[in-house]
Amino acid sequence: MRLIVVVTAVLAAQAGQVRADVFDVCKGESKRIVAGTGKLSIALVLPDDFPGRTTREVLFPIGVRLATAEKAKVILVSDVDRAVKLVGAKRWDEKSDMCGTAPTLNAVLGQKHPNLSTAHVSMVCPKTAPTACELIVDLERHGAASAERWIRYTAPVTDAKSTKAIAAAGAKLAAKGVPPDAPASGLMIDKLTIGKIRVRSDVDGALEADRIMEATPAIAACSIPNRKSHDVRGYWAEWMLSAKGTVYQALVKPFAGRDPKDDAAAECIKKALETTQLPCPRDAKTIKVKTAICL
Repeated sequence: MRLIVVVTAVLAAQAGQVRADVFDVCKGESKRIVAGTGKLSIALVLPDDFPGRTTREVLFPIGVRLATAEKAKVILVSDVDRAVKLVGAKRWDEKSDMCGTAPTLNAVLGQKHPNLSTAHVSMVCPKTAPTACELIVDLERHGAASAERWIRYTAPVTDAKSTKAIAAAGAKLAAKGVPPDAPASGLMIDKLTIGKIRVRSDVDGALEADRIMEATPAIAACSIPNRKSHDVRGYWAEWMLSAKGTVYQALVKPFAGRDPKDDAAAECIKKALETTQLPCPRDAKTIKVKTAICL
């Protein structure tokens, strides 16, 4: 009898450990888009309607200020333009085949710049004070850990339509901490909540598979309804990614399933995964993937 009790306790502890491991994975960080090695490289990304977005007058002072503050180099506009064209053509490079889903600009730039950072430039002008505008640069370090991934730089602008005024503001950009609206997708968190999908895969981070799956409505629809706020469910998924970026042969299992709804949700996730389109693998080879899904 004592032996049975001991074995039962061990099995229960192991089952609990498996469950804890899965949720730890979901709380963790997605694979990074770039390795984060070497000197930081900054790509300036400006809206199409931003005044002087292609001129040296505007780009140079912003670039110099960021390069100095980040001890980095600024990527040539020609490199960014080339990457933009490749994304538009749904290709990793000029010689690769077209993908069903385009790789992101970050992923394409990351092939040449292993410590890539993107600096998204914008202008904010309060309706109540249209002359009190602010130049904002939200910089994401794609190779850095979650706690150091985002930083915002700001400077006041006297005239939002004047390239001279924008250039003057660019030279005065100052770090203001993490942007209050910085995207948390792919980053570490302390607590899982229902209604928010968390996906963590062991596949190449440049494919940004986790972010794509987290934003897939078909997967979100698999969530079990009418649960308590702390009742997050977890699932393991194993699947194949084809050279064209399609998912097939998916197998999904619930963690410590407590009722038939877990199995039904797992089957729903399987079907949703197999209709998901991802970017093509960079080497055009089939990949076996293992994924943790919490929702």
